[in-house]
Amino acid sequence: MPIISVNAKELGQELAAWGVPHNYAILFLEKSTLKNGRVALHPFFFNDTEHMTNKRHWLAVNVAYWCCVYREAVSPFQQIEALAGVRSMYYVAGSLGAGEIKALIQEWWRNTYELHKVPAPSYSAAPVTASFH
Repeated sequence: MPIISVNAKELGQELAAWGVPHNYAILFLEKSTLKNGRVALHPFFFNDTEHMTNKRHWLAVNVAYWCCVYREAVSPFQQIEALAGVRSMYYVAGSLGAGEIKALIQEWWRNTYELHKVPAPSYSAAPVTASFH
């Protein structure tokens, strides 16, 4: 199994697009694995600071990362895996009351629909054998 990683330059642009403050972006990169211009999440990544605890910024960092993973996906399996990452951030944002991030993810989902054809985060990209309805 390959380690999931993204292009560092593209991630930097995505972090800026999601409104991640520079100090959060730098800390995220310091706590990640950087190799050959690629950024991989550290297997045991967590924020152990006492001062950089803004949930909006950490959610935006993670959504930006998974959006990059989706953009770089080259197979349907990788696309589904990345969508699952974005989906989980969508529901975590909602659970934490981070409405701005939830709305931004919803907009991203709508804008990328033509690529993935999954109507909403509550839908599966996998074939379904039984209907909920």
